[in-house]
Amino acid sequence: MLELKTPSQGTSRFLILAAVLFLAPRIGWMLAVDAAPMSDQLWYFERAVGMLNGEGYAVQGQPTAFWPVGYPAFLAGLFAVFGPSLEAAKIANLVLSGIAMVFVYRIARRATGSETAARAALLLAVLYPTQIFYTELLYSELLFTALLLAGTDLLLGAAETRRRWVAVAAAGFCFGLASLVKTQGLLLPGLLVAGALVLRRIGFRQAVLTGLVAYAACLAVTAPWTMRNWEVLGQPVLISTNGGFNLYMGNNPWNRWGNYMWPAPPEFTEATENLNILKAIPDELALNAKLNRLAMDYIRDNPVEAAKRIPYKLYQFFRFDTLPLAQAEIGAKRNGRDVHALVTAVAPVAEIWHWAMMWSAFLFPVLFWLARRPADAALAAFLPVAYFGAITAVFFGEARFNLPLLPLYPVLAVCIAGGFLHRVRWPMVGHRRRA
Repeated sequence: MLELKTPSQGTSRFLILAAVLFLAPRIGWMLAVDAAPMSDQLWYFERAVGMLNGEGYAVQGQPTAFWPVGYPAFLAGLFAVFGPSLEAAKIANLVLSGIAMVFVYRIARRATGSETAARAALLLAVLYPTQIFYTELLYSELLFTALLLAGTDLLLGAAETRRRWVAVAAAGFCFGLASLVKTQGLLLPGLLVAGALVLRRIGFRQAVLTGLVAYAACLAVTAPWTMRNWEVLGQPVLISTNGGFNLYMGNNPWNRWGNYMWPAPPEFTEATENLNILKAIPDELALNAKLNRLAMDYIRDNPVEAAKRIPYKLYQFFRFDTLPLAQAEIGAKRNGRDVHALVTAVAPVAEIWHWAMMWSAFLFPVLFWLARRPADAALAAFLPVAYFGAITAVFFGEARFNLPLLPLYPVLAVCIAGGFLHRVRWPMVGHRRRA
């Protein structure tokens, strides 16, 4: 069992350095860009203000569950303390990103068994340009990232504490909150427990008990929202009602590339009843059921075409994300700033950094055996990647949805690199030892 020792003085100095490297580019980017929110960001902000004003989770006075409530509710709580302001939301992004980095460091130490490798993973994650860019924008992914990594770390560390079941319940609580931000979080506890069972870290009975405790805590978080949906919508919708829309977006006759179609073709707009996801939807439940049916009919009638689209969906998911740079430039212009030169300068570096990290996701399934023990923690860092990839293959690909996984790619990279360096015999090292 890996023991996480108290950081030494040298480690403390390193963490201070990491904190400086974390804060400097993010604060610098936020001050330079100062983008006004738009599209989804503005929707989140307006819903949060509405909740703060007692309007409930509603659009134009109509209760909604189309998008998960987690991030608007988080912003509403934040605004209740600090007042409704973009600055408060952006500072919260900075804090959430910092929390995520703490858990990246802890997961990397468990996954590699090496302080040096964990430091390398932390630095790669801290300096990941795409994560820096999103600090300025009001999207739900940074909150989801912090909760995903917290839940993963708590579940991995449960066996290393006397209060095992408290840690498992805390992990389930984190995954429950994550599910309210992005519905995909619901299956993550079961996936991680199943991975531990396959690797024989825990037995079948312990896996079942761990899963039950984790999901009891998880569902305790989500159940009140499900009951709210039952009351205001007439059906016990677990989290959100956008599943049909998302499934149909990636499985229709007009989506050749497997991405989010914008602007959408007229035929798609007609099929979705002129849906505008930023405005009130007359009957969310009926539309969700209809689009689910249309998507399933398309897959059933066109299985070859649906399968051929999967590689395109995966590319759209794993590709370099240009959205934060585009919206930073547009948002800054709305505030009277021109950051085109800055965006043009950082984009090539950010893209190279991104693809340099992506190789770990693609190679890890093949080179998993290289990961030094405790390899189960390394697998735990990969399982969310595989899980989100599987979801993308079914629905549609969007690079922004890859954002919560970006901190895990450096962990996978150092697992593979560290294992390789450990196993290769270096002639000069042997020569020095013989000398």
